[in-house]
Amino acid sequence: MFFEIVVPSENDAPRMASVHLDAMDPNLLMHAQFPNTESRDFLRGWLCRETLDHIRSEDKGVLVARDPDTGSILSFVKWAIHGLRQTRSDHEDEFPACCRREYLDSYAALTKEARVKVLGDKPHYHVSYLCTDPKFGGRGAASGLLRRVQTEAAAENAAVILEATMNAVTFYEKLGFKVQEKLEMTLPARGSSEPTELYEERTMVWAP
Repeated sequence: MFFEIVVPSENDAPRMASVHLDAMDPNLLMHAQFPNTESRDFLRGWLCRETLDHIRSEDKGVLVARDPDTGSILSFVKWAIHGLRQTRSDHEDEFPACCRREYLDSYAALTKEARVKVLGDKPHYHVSYLCTDPKFGGRGAASGLLRRVQTEAAAENAAVILEATMNAVTFYEKLGFKVQEKLEMTLPARGSSEPTELYEERTMVWAP
């Protein structure tokens, strides 16, 4: 399938939020953090605002794979650039009570600790999201997007780091990423509030 890889327009933000929510619907972590309709409605708006921030910021990036005939977005990737640009100070996101802050905070702390352990203060690109519309999976859009990020990072001699869900580890390995750290949390089953389920991801790195 032919697609074009471009920087999205601000008008694409709602469609990208829909792709994100559809792609991540099977993910246990998302439902632990955003356990109900109200919290996922909040997440949809937050994702739109985050996309606008990535489009406008010099220390972040975003690309989409778009069907040139229909204009439909098949997949997208978002990343932040560390140690190569003037980076704005991180600010703490405010989440309403309908979201489970304990799982948002603990995941953020766990992944940040792993990234610091693996790369320290070395310049790098951190891929935060790589999501594909489930209707268009397996057609090369995600790998095409990630290769573009690798090309941009390589031009600056920077590594690329990301957190991979377990079903995506093999996909990233095929693109040259290597597992560096194991990430584990205990989360509630979908529809529950009791943390009983082991959830795992892997910190993975590609270097030019």
